[in-house]
This record gives sequence, C-alpha cells and structure tokens, in this order.
Amino acid sequence: MNIPAKLKFKKLKKAHVKSLLGITFWFLVGVVIASFLLASFSLILFQKINKDKVYPGIRIDSIDFGGQTQDQVKNYYLDKNSKITDSFLTFKYQDQIATVSAKDLDIGYDENLLSEQAISLGRSNDPITSLIIYSYLNGINLSPSYRFSADKLNADLLSIYNKIQSDPINAQFQFTNGRVTAFKLSQDGKSVDKDALAKKVNDETKVILSGGKAGNFVIAIPVKLTPPQITTSSVNNLGIKELLGTGTSLFQHSIPGRVFNVNLATSRINGVLIAPNEIFSFDKALGDVSSFTGYKQAYIIQNGHTVLGDGGGVCQVSTTFFRALLNAGLPIVDRTAHAYRVG
Repeated sequence: MNIPAKLKFKKLKKAHVKSLLGITFWFLVGVVIASFLLASFSLILFQKINKDKVYPGIRIDSIDFGGQTQDQVKNYYLDKNSKITDSFLTFKYQDQIATVSAKDLDIGYDENLLSEQAISLGRSNDPITSLIIYSYLNGINLSPSYRFSADKLNADLLSIYNKIQSDPINAQFQFTNGRVTAFKLSQDGKSVDKDALAKKVNDETKVILSGGKAGNFVIAIPVKLTPPQITTSSVNNLGIKELLGTGTSLFQHSIPGRVFNVNLATSRINGVLIAPNEIFSFDKALGDVSSFTGYKQAYIIQNGHTVLGDGGGVCQVSTTFFRALLNAGLPIVDRTAHAYRVG
C-alpha cells in the first residue's frame, strides 16, 4: 500500500518539532542548573572573600561600611559618641529645672545594634535567601539607631516627677440658706508623660549627634492631665469656674480680743454667694458689729483717735477683702476709707 507523499511529510514534520522541543527543554534545564551553580559558586566565593566583613553596598545613614569588620563599625560610632559626652540636657517644667550630662544618660549612637545589623545583613543559612538578599544589597542604606538610659533619666528627674505628680481633685459645691457650706474647685491631676519625654530625648539625641560636638540643650518636660470624676462645671449652675483674686494680711501680733474679732467677721463673710450683676455690700453681708452680736473689745478708730471699742479688727477683714476685689479686677461702686492710714 502506497502512503501519499503529503501525509508522509506531515509525519516527518511532527516528529521534527517534537524532537526540537525536547532539545530546547533540556537545553533550558541545563542553562538554569548551570546558572544556579554559577550563582551559588559566586555567592560562596563572595562570602569567603567577605568573611567577617560587612558586605559591599551596605551603608548606615549614607556612610559606606562595605569591607569593614563589625568591630570597625562599632569603634566608628564609639568615637562619634565620645565627642558629645560633655553635652548637657536641661529639663524644665515651670520653675522646676534639672540639668543632666549626656554621659550620665549614656546618650549616643547604639554602636552594638548598628554594628550587628551591618554585619548580619545579607547573611543567611539558606543559600536561596542569601542569593536573593545579595542581589539587592547594592544601595541598601540603614537608618541610624540611638540609645539612652531611661532608668538613669527617671532616677535623675525623680524629684521633679514628685513635685509635678498630683491626683485629680473633685469639685465640691454645697450651699445652705444662700451660703456656701462646702466649696472646692475641681483640679486636673498631673503626671509626667514618660513616653513622650523619651521620644523628646531621642529626638534631641539626633540633634546633638548631628552637630558632632558638645553643647547645652533644653527639653520641656511633657505632662499628662487626668480630669477629675466631678468637675466644677458639673456641680453648680452659677458659672463658677476659677479663682478670680486673693487678698492676704497678717494679724499674729494682735491682742486676743482683736484676733477673736477678725476670725468672727471672717466666718460671717465666708461662703457668701454673689449672683451675676449683683452689687455686693460688705456692711450688709457682715451685719451688726457690737457686743450684742458677739464681738469683743479691741482697738478701733473713732473720731480720729485709736480707742477700745466693740469689733476692733473688723476693718482688717474689710481691707483684706478689698484687696481681693482689686486683684480680681471687679468694679468698686462705693468705699469708705479709714480716718488715717494704718500699718
């Protein structure tokens, strides 16, 4: 039986293509294996040449450490740290100040971490992983790492911490028959925000090291506020929010009767509520001043002379109260002065 020439040609062509594909496949397999062996050999050779040395292309803060040992990297940063040991950091909160040296706080580059990172990068027990990392080594730039002793910082600033630390105070506001019987403004609690302070020190460390020389640096101590459970605004509806003004005076050398009168008059003024837009009268709030209302005899000013009389010392209460009004900036509608100036 004769096979047509056309059919025979198709069979020969199909067999040729199949053979060509097989050759191509094994050729590619050979190329892959050869490439892998070549790359592995190159990696082994590369690792041997750079044994105990930082791989080429590795930089820290744009400084090339390729070819250097771990100790060399460490010593580089130790030298950098030695240049700023005479720096000082001054920590401030209001009138509280503490100055601490950079040396005392161990401030500087973290030479151990940086040298370990530099020598470790690109090294792995897995040859595939090492090969991939090696192929990306060119151009790797590590960020610098810094250190300081938080324990030493907290120990050096402990006295300031204790002065800042305060618990929140709940507001108290009670009144009976138009007078306050218990009153205290609410107050936020305070504590040092140690996490924020550590960040500030770390940021300042960068500034100190970038300068490369000793200097004095000021850091404001950050404080956290803790609100009380009961605030002033939540316990009264008169708009009382803050202390407006104070007045003070001394009477420790007064005779016993005068001391008694000062305390009595003060107790009768204390706790009086003044509504918004109300005109307050000291005389009206105080009431009658005589032996009938409990006052004792002490020296008073009468007809231009200093004589014994009921309620001596009440004038000191009114004067002290007047000082508080002036310090608060409140308008004075009417006042009557002493007959003459007294100490």
